[in-house]
Amino acid sequence: MPLFDFPELACTQIALILFSGIWMLRRNDEVPLIISSFLFYVSSYRYWAVTNGLGSWVTLGKLGNFEPITSEAALVALHYIVLGHICLITTYVLCHKQTLPIIEPIGDRFLLAWLYPKAIRFGLFCLPLILIARNQVTAQVASGKSLAFGVSSYLYLFPMVLVGIATLILCVWKFGGFPSQQSKIMAFLILAGVSYYTYSPYTRFQFLGWLIASSIILSSSYRSRTRLIIFSLVAILSIGVFAVAGAMRNTEVTGDALNQAALERSFSAEDANMLDGFVILQQVYPKRLDYSLGMDHLEILMRPIPRAWWPEKPVGGYMNKLGLTINKGAGTLGISPTLFGDFYGEGGAIGIIFFSVAYGMILANIVNCCARIHPFASVLIRAILCACLIPLLRGGDLPGIFAWFGMAFWPCFLLLWMKRKYFRWNSFSIGNPYLYTSFEQQK
Repeated sequence: MPLFDFPELACTQIALILFSGIWMLRRNDEVPLIISSFLFYVSSYRYWAVTNGLGSWVTLGKLGNFEPITSEAALVALHYIVLGHICLITTYVLCHKQTLPIIEPIGDRFLLAWLYPKAIRFGLFCLPLILIARNQVTAQVASGKSLAFGVSSYLYLFPMVLVGIATLILCVWKFGGFPSQQSKIMAFLILAGVSYYTYSPYTRFQFLGWLIASSIILSSSYRSRTRLIIFSLVAILSIGVFAVAGAMRNTEVTGDALNQAALERSFSAEDANMLDGFVILQQVYPKRLDYSLGMDHLEILMRPIPRAWWPEKPVGGYMNKLGLTINKGAGTLGISPTLFGDFYGEGGAIGIIFFSVAYGMILANIVNCCARIHPFASVLIRAILCACLIPLLRGGDLPGIFAWFGMAFWPCFLLLWMKRKYFRWNSFSIGNPYLYTSFEQQK
């Protein structure tokens, strides 16, 4: 029997949102607010929407003989999500030692003169390559190959580099890195191409990723109150465009009908059915599969190995492990169970507590580092981190999610590695043109 009813759990998550808002106003740190807002929408709000008739629980039909989702089972899953939510935010706050300064984006002419032409050339070079890669994937799928097991993941995931390109160009632009009108026009055309390629029913998480990254970058020089307003507007915009992209799956719906369908999807949280995924996951662990006890995280290191080199490489995701989707159709099937669902598969409630604490410590240390390094690198890392939070919190297949991070942001990671000594020490050098503005002065 559940320990708490829905009102107590929902109020707990609302309280965490309010706390995260206050935290941002005091520390200029948006990470807890993004985490709390997303988790509330996909769990407590999803439960409320379905139980009040705004939507319905996901059904998998006869696939796997899963039991239909009930409100009682969803309430149990909600308990686990709130448990992980509390552990993650509490650990993050306790380990967070720095107040993030407000950035004065004054251009470092030596760094940006070296970087901006390379960013432009790389963006222009990648756009046609991405079109070629997508055509190759489409052709291979049309020939009968499985998207999940017959097509190279490197080829399939290569278009995700668009997110990293957009993030890098926006960061250069924010710091005044495009000196001429011509360079700004080329940068704008690249961003327009990224928007065109990433906004579709099947690439909407890429679009959402660089939309969040852009909001972090563009708002980095504003006061925390202004940033809070900007994030609220971006959140509303993100839900709207995400729902429209989801409604576009039905090609027969257009015009006003498309907008109405998107509105219904937004209010029913139909695209945020991670609570449903957690309920299904509870029917798998430990009844059908043993807890993985850390193996899902170990698979993060195994995933980059091509299957052509290791044909017997273990498959990821519980659906594949149950043998329900292997070589059936073009792709794989599975309902994301939130990050805490992945933790549950590792070790039940103990797995949720352990990994939530571990992830809270890791996230806090990353943000602490951002307060001590060069402002350009600080903004870039925070943008990457916040863009990664949404697919990470969505959960579903941890190795695949981390592969998404690598394929999306490898240009940014390469820059941070190549200039690691410069970014680490240059912000403390005498006469450095970048300036941090005291957060206390602009509160």
